[in-house]
Amino acid sequence: MRVYKLENTVKHYPWGSPDWIPRLLGKPNPSGEPWAELWMGVHSAGPSKTKVKGKSVLLSELTELPFLFKFLAAGKALSIQAHPNLPQAREGFAEETRRGIALSAPERNYRDPNHKPEILCPLSPFTAMAGFREPGQTEELLALVKGTKNLRAALKTGYRDFLFALFNTGPGERQELNAAVLEAADKPPPGDRGGALALCGEFARDFPGDPGILSPLYLNLLELEPFQGIFISPGILHAYVRGFAVECMANSDNVLRGGLTPKHVDMAGLFRILSWDPFTPELLTPEPLAPEPPRDRGPGSPGPLPPGVYGYKSPCKEFSLFLVRGPGAELEAPGNAIVAIIEGRAELAGCAGLEQGESAFIPRRGAGEKLSVQGDCSLFAALVPE
Repeated sequence: MRVYKLENTVKHYPWGSPDWIPRLLGKPNPSGEPWAELWMGVHSAGPSKTKVKGKSVLLSELTELPFLFKFLAAGKALSIQAHPNLPQAREGFAEETRRGIALSAPERNYRDPNHKPEILCPLSPFTAMAGFREPGQTEELLALVKGTKNLRAALKTGYRDFLFALFNTGPGERQELNAAVLEAADKPPPGDRGGALALCGEFARDFPGDPGILSPLYLNLLELEPFQGIFISPGILHAYVRGFAVECMANSDNVLRGGLTPKHVDMAGLFRILSWDPFTPELLTPEPLAPEPPRDRGPGSPGPLPPGVYGYKSPCKEFSLFLVRGPGAELEAPGNAIVAIIEGRAELAGCAGLEQGESAFIPRRGAGEKLSVQGDCSLFAALVPE
């Protein structure tokens, strides 16, 4: 079995944490620069490299991969966003190309013709927002903030009208709304569900005047435990707020934003791809691939995981995500794979060891040839399903 150790690209976005990725890699970060994402794969905006006969080559010279694998370290909120489905991505990419919008242009929404379903699996406690709340919940929460009467009236006819009204508030109204949010967050009244108002206040301080400061009131606020995954389908409005995680997605960079960002926000484009129905994403518990003794995981929490191989359910044809905890674990999945070590040291089928933070590409294996892991380690494996 061939194993190609990877050299990966780090993305230094402003929302990144200065700590998690450097700590994982064992590298100093004396400047405190934000290390937001570490990309593993063949995406043209950050392709991995490897060595072949002592020569550095792009991983894309060896293989094609339909997924992008990442470490994601959110020190503060990412933009509120949604991703298109496959027909929408193809249509949007063709239309923006026809209009002559450069791929690097800040107003470009579609940088490729692919969709972007994704799984996120935290390595630390992780806060996320995803899917519209039941309208009654949103109305109750909005009532805790002064000056939201018109927004609550718009909500009566659905989330499309609500967001249209929110996006079209004028500069003066946004300043008043920002002040009202800060006042409500300073002394959260009874009825604040899960600290939603406190998070609104944090957003109001970080993104003053941005319509997204109300997002915790209309999106489900989710607190994930380590190894508890979440799958985000196309059309689901979401934002990752804080925490360290691995993320696997179809190989795309198509994003339509809806707030909490200085970047381009295309309201009309976003509205064309959104799913408007209330929706709460299912939290994914890692499922053992072989029988294990019964154990109490607690409600919705994966709890301590013994050695073994665990999978995360996903409807994607582009990737499958597995958690492998050694020693002696074997994964029967022959497709092309990227493995990333999150703890300890791993020996893969007798090859040179991989340390914490290191990753490798493993080409497709023959029938019956298992991915065998030795060593006291934990790793994630993203594979192309067969």
